[in-house]
Amino acid sequence: MDPGAGSPAETVARLRLHDAGLRPESQVELRTPDGRRRFLDFLFRTEALAVEIDGYADHGSREAHRRDIDRFNQVLQCPEVRLLLRYTAAEVFQRPERMIEEIRSALGQLRPAGHRYG
Repeated sequence: MDPGAGSPAETVARLRLHDAGLRPESQVELRTPDGRRRFLDFLFRTEALAVEIDGYADHGSREAHRRDIDRFNQVLQCPEVRLLLRYTAAEVFQRPERMIEEIRSALGQLRPAGHRYG
């Protein structure tokens, strides 16, 4: 269990990624261009691929949804992020193969020449 993980789904996602031979940084702090601190669940730094696992608890109101949209727009302005993939907890638990396949595909598109993933 990663003590910084925000949810059980993030922990399971990290384990699924690890089992697939993928080793992103987890709980990465970034600074937006306007200086705000934002945290990512996972970051493949070389490829600038961010992966977020969205739970249900924090997204139950219009205000929570607005904050969520604002946060992701800010993350996408960070120079460390070229692409952001988001997955629900249900996807992590019920369709992890699809999540891994999409992440591998994105990494393949973003990876520098000569770099391979298993």
